[in-house]
Amino acid sequence: MEIQEDVSVKTQRKKPAEQIALELKVAELSRALEEIEASRNSYAFLYDFAPVGYFTFDRAGGIRAANQTGAALLGLKCGELIGQKFEHFVDYEDCLVFADFIETVFISQKKETCRLQLAQEGPLPLSVRIEALVTESGTECLAVLVDISEKKRAEQALSQSEYNLAKAQAMTHVGSWSFDPATSEVRASAELLRIMRLRPEETTDEAFSRVVHPDDRDNVLEHLRRGAEFGKNYEIEHRLQFDDGTLRWVYTIVEASVNSAGKVVKLYGTTQDITPRKQAESELRNKTNELQAIFDSIGDGIAVYDHTGMIQHHNLISPQLFPQEILPGKFCAEVFHPDKNHMPQLCPVELALKGERVDSCLALEREGQETRQLEITATPIKDAQGEHNRALVFFRDVTAKRQQELHLIQTEKMSSIGVLATGIAHEINNPLTSVAGFAEALQRRFREEPKLKEDLRLSDFPRYLEVIVRESYRCKGIIDHLLSFGRKSDGGPVKVEINIVLEEILELLKYLPGYQKIQVITRMSPDLPPVLGDPSGLRQVFMNLLVNAYHAIDGPGLVEVTTEPRDNEMIAVLVRDTGCGMAPNILERIWEPFFTTKEVGKGVGLGLALTYNIVKRYGGEIRLESKLGEGSQFTVLLPVWQGDRG
Repeated sequence: MEIQEDVSVKTQRKKPAEQIALELKVAELSRALEEIEASRNSYAFLYDFAPVGYFTFDRAGGIRAANQTGAALLGLKCGELIGQKFEHFVDYEDCLVFADFIETVFISQKKETCRLQLAQEGPLPLSVRIEALVTESGTECLAVLVDISEKKRAEQALSQSEYNLAKAQAMTHVGSWSFDPATSEVRASAELLRIMRLRPEETTDEAFSRVVHPDDRDNVLEHLRRGAEFGKNYEIEHRLQFDDGTLRWVYTIVEASVNSAGKVVKLYGTTQDITPRKQAESELRNKTNELQAIFDSIGDGIAVYDHTGMIQHHNLISPQLFPQEILPGKFCAEVFHPDKNHMPQLCPVELALKGERVDSCLALEREGQETRQLEITATPIKDAQGEHNRALVFFRDVTAKRQQELHLIQTEKMSSIGVLATGIAHEINNPLTSVAGFAEALQRRFREEPKLKEDLRLSDFPRYLEVIVRESYRCKGIIDHLLSFGRKSDGGPVKVEINIVLEEILELLKYLPGYQKIQVITRMSPDLPPVLGDPSGLRQVFMNLLVNAYHAIDGPGLVEVTTEPRDNEMIAVLVRDTGCGMAPNILERIWEPFFTTKEVGKGVGLGLALTYNIVKRYGGEIRLESKLGEGSQFTVLLPVWQGDRG
């Protein structure tokens, strides 16, 4: 009994100790739970208000959880996002990118990254970077969204700036580079590598030095050394020589970057390809020398006056015309207004300096010499700055020309049918077209309305209209021949069908007054080859010969026109008339300019002279046989066109 009592007492004594321990454990657990709750609250706060968005996605890209930052990026509250597809918040063009990204995350079981643009309203797009990793369960993934909009815009701005710089360098052929004297490291732009014909891996000081022309290399390296050692900025032009022997010119500007201790830490340079400028300068020098030679070889006197009217330059002829008046330092008064020191308003130089082009005349009288007639042409030379013009003055001796003009005063008004054709074409051709058109319209109306023919008052109208149409087109045919005769030529030798030319002229001559009294016989070879010549010039040749034949016949007479080949190299055109003929003393002078046997007012004697020159110009010959009282025969030999042979 005593033993049982002792055990019971001991048991009662142990219970408070265990209870105390249990209570201590409970208290410790309570404190741990409080710490865990506080830690959970801290982590929850950090989770919700972290500077990045946290999301939990399922395999289909559905949102299972999101923090407040992530919800704010999508423009909704956290509770509103749960269960929605994330792709609904992605820009349409990036939806497939996100779908592929989610699939890759669950397949690879590794952290994956992608960039997306969110479908947000507003002036600026919202770009994010997503990093995601699958959880241990494999049913969902944890993702972090980082707003990279500002960074992306900065990258785009930087990329655009680099692109613009590259394009600007490419357009201006300017490359940039830097050189570190301590490490000899060289950095070069793409345009500089293009200029130097180097690959990116060849961006070294040795490669750059190798491209410099051997004759310029020491000078270039010396400038670079002084820039690296003393911080000296410099500019230099030099040549590049490439492996294929090509030479290029470059212009380089170098600036040194110096630290607070005065040590050069880097050299920055820009290099421009100036080969086109150098070539232009060389061409300009050559052109200047060429123009100077031309300037001195011109047969007219030339003088250049500055904005004050003082001579700057003159050619070799000017002092021959004005030995004392045209010398460097002399003024325009010496030539144009010697009685006035200032430039009057009518001075050619003054007018040219005001921007006007002036054409005038000047009589140059020298004691004991024949008076010379000069044509003056003063032209402004525009100043590049628009401030001070200069004047270019030509002095042309036209004394001989004036004497010839005196002989030409009596020239006949209708000396050229080509002039006549040009003058009447627009005045007659258009009305004739209208007359013929309306007459044909009336004819169509008579055909379309048979009842009109039943009207006796209109019975004669069809016949009248037929005559009007026929005669109108006959007149137009005459005008077409006139236009063909008067058509301008480019002056070069071409293939000419001589029979066609003669037929056109003979058709025109039918309308000369009194020509109907003359019998015209033509014997034209049908297989005549074409000749070498100018159609306009040949028309003038044969018009002159046929008109002379017409004038040589007083009353009824005969004119024969014959064409025939001669020795396969030439063709002959013979124009014979039964006119008055010419005496031997006249035959000797017939080809002289201004010699004529016609009455005053009927010719100036240039026709046969021009005819002779035109025929000779194309390698032909012209011969004349004439007897007084028996008529004359002109034989024109023209070379056969050889262009179609061999």
